[in-house]
Amino acid sequence: MNRGWALALCLVAVAGLGIRSTRLAVRPLHSDEAVNAIRLSDYWSDKRYRYNPHEYHGPTLYYANLPLLWLSGTRSFSALRETTLRLTPALFGVGLILLLAGLADGLGRRAALVAALLTALSPALVYYSRHYIHEMLLAFFTLLAGVGAWRWTQTRRILWAGVAGAGVGLMYATKETFIFCLVALVGALILTAWGEGGLKTVRAWARACWGWPLVAALAAAIVLSQLLFTSFLTNPSGPLDSLRTYIPWMQRAAGDSPHIHPWYFYLERLLCFHRPKGLWWSEGLILLLGGVGMLAAATRRGVSQARVPLIRILALYTLGLTAIYCLIAYKTPWCLVGFWHGWIVLAGVGTVALFQWIRSLPAKIILSVVLLAGGIHLGWQTWQANFVRAADWRNPYVYAQTSPDLLRLVEQVEQLAQIHPDGPRMLVKVAAPDSDYWPLPWYFRDLTRVGWYESLPDDPFAPVVVSAARLGAYLDERSDKKWLMAGLYEHRARVFLELYVELELWKAWLEKNARAHLRPAAD
Repeated sequence: MNRGWALALCLVAVAGLGIRSTRLAVRPLHSDEAVNAIRLSDYWSDKRYRYNPHEYHGPTLYYANLPLLWLSGTRSFSALRETTLRLTPALFGVGLILLLAGLADGLGRRAALVAALLTALSPALVYYSRHYIHEMLLAFFTLLAGVGAWRWTQTRRILWAGVAGAGVGLMYATKETFIFCLVALVGALILTAWGEGGLKTVRAWARACWGWPLVAALAAAIVLSQLLFTSFLTNPSGPLDSLRTYIPWMQRAAGDSPHIHPWYFYLERLLCFHRPKGLWWSEGLILLLGGVGMLAAATRRGVSQARVPLIRILALYTLGLTAIYCLIAYKTPWCLVGFWHGWIVLAGVGTVALFQWIRSLPAKIILSVVLLAGGIHLGWQTWQANFVRAADWRNPYVYAQTSPDLLRLVEQVEQLAQIHPDGPRMLVKVAAPDSDYWPLPWYFRDLTRVGWYESLPDDPFAPVVVSAARLGAYLDERSDKKWLMAGLYEHRARVFLELYVELELWKAWLEKNARAHLRPAAD
């Protein structure tokens, strides 16, 4: 590998790491992040993780966190911080950059380097690399499988077939949607082989994979995935549960979920044609360059003939995966990560092809200026999306994001616990329909007596009560003014929680704060 190219890729990866790992606690945990954090606590408490086929996705996210927990010196779950959680997907996001080295000879070094730079800069990829969810791990393992498969075609070494299988096995153990990637990939392989030489080529490609390469790939996939699903042979029901999970998830994909959106949902966020004035969000440059990459592969112009099959596979895979996600009724914005990275890699190919197509020096200079301006705009969006407007509803990548205002509620309850006679054992009751109190279980993890309710319990009173505003608790009126409403806090955009506090406890808190304000400053 060319040393200068390798150095350039490493510099891009370092920049990507800097963007992804800086100020990881800039926004509160999203509800899904908090759920994953509590799932991690299950492992923390008994040192054994059990896969749940009904919720939460696969186990790789939690096991991948362990090295960082050990390195950070975290001794208890209450000492765990958001930065340690989010650093795991951030590192896998950087891994997406480095893995492109394995495709450099198939894409072209310049194309791979441009793809690496766009991966480092993409606002969407950066945002979800800083999200403690499974999506970035799924994208990484998908690319790992692709790199393994490509390297096997170039070397015919069984080791690379095993790497490809390991990637598939880890995809399986990460998230149920891995099956969409496999469907898109198989379709892309068949269509590309057919285009290269019809049924004869399809059969030839199939025969090439048959035998020991297939055995190595399947063995790696099965061993790795089942080790994880069985919690390293301590959960015998894991393999069956990994199949049973598709019953509830297929129901959700068909529309049995609150996350039902129109087919253009992802394009809205990536192209942002519905956003308010004054905030110009768009990754349209990547989509445009990716389209050029597809055109180059289709016409065989601007790319080496030897690279055409790989790029065509990538193009058909990306189109297929994009179509699958757009057609499925169930949509959450982070699901775009998998197919969007395909567009980004194609954008690297398209960028190089444009320079091949354009012959005159002035036109190349103009193109360079346009692309530089587009890159700067992507960088500006990344800064805005991840550091300035990380929890702002106008950010196209925000989805049911926890409001920073919720942290004021958490701080208030913690202060009340400090002056209550029971301290962290102070009784707290939290009520919200459909468990819509997350991420509070994460933020209240140091309080040992918290009750969680879907509606107001028969006896709703406790020293501290947190209630969804839509429940209309009115505990101050129902208690002869022995409880009072001490605050209204934004949970998410236009969703509020009410805080009720026992009157005597509230008076004690007020007195303590009054004394603190009246205390004279030290000389």
